[in-house]
Amino acid sequence: MNPLEGNPHPSRVGRKSVIFLMDRNTIIFLKTLLKPYLEQGIERWFYVFGMNNNENNFVHIFSPYRSRKKFRNRYNQIDYVEYLTNLDEVLEKIRKAFANNWYICPAYFTSDMYRIDTFGGTYWTFVDIDFKHYINVENEKETKEFAKKHLENVIRCEPDMVVFSGGGLHIYKQLDKMVTSKEQWLKEEAKLVECVKKTGLEPDPKVSSNHINILRIPGTINLRYYKDGKKHRFVDLIYGNPRLSEVGRKSEKIY
Repeated sequence: MNPLEGNPHPSRVGRKSVIFLMDRNTIIFLKTLLKPYLEQGIERWFYVFGMNNNENNFVHIFSPYRSRKKFRNRYNQIDYVEYLTNLDEVLEKIRKAFANNWYICPAYFTSDMYRIDTFGGTYWTFVDIDFKHYINVENEKETKEFAKKHLENVIRCEPDMVVFSGGGLHIYKQLDKMVTSKEQWLKEEAKLVECVKKTGLEPDPKVSSNHINILRIPGTINLRYYKDGKKHRFVDLIYGNPRLSEVGRKSEKIY
């Protein structure tokens, strides 16, 4: 069975009739991210991580079996370790634990251990642009307007996906062939970094030196700005390359 198969339903959270953007954006994003691996018969392991001040969720996909463990760590937080078999289960997990920052690593791993020595390969380069170096990111309206303004320039780098993280942009480029070492990845990563720099934005060097970095999942929330009574911000998929239109939206910017 294709682990991406499924028919997720809309979900609600908090006050009346708050419908998640998660179903649309998360499915488009995850299918696009995982598709090149599945086309080559690579179904595991992929790593999804959710966290807030009270809990950590370590999710391993796509497992041949489903299991769940729960325990309390030394910081008195609850840790959940789960093995999920398909996309429906991943989405349901995120729904049930929606009050978390949710991330995924774009690479695949040779075992169910998220470590440098289990890195199996990746089809993706990515950069992280943090807007705090340019504007007051505490101002949500200003932050979204800045993202919209710079998106047109970023598209010149021919990215395959652009995600609004809540306080910046995550820019993804799919490689023609999978790279299986950090050295190969850094060579490809440098091309995307250089192009983005020419648009006037500076990629985070820590992210661009880490081939197994985790990045936010669209349709989830960024809890960093949830303070002093302010609402959380949604992470959103705001651009999909037309060449990936079978799982995305033709050159459509989602706001």
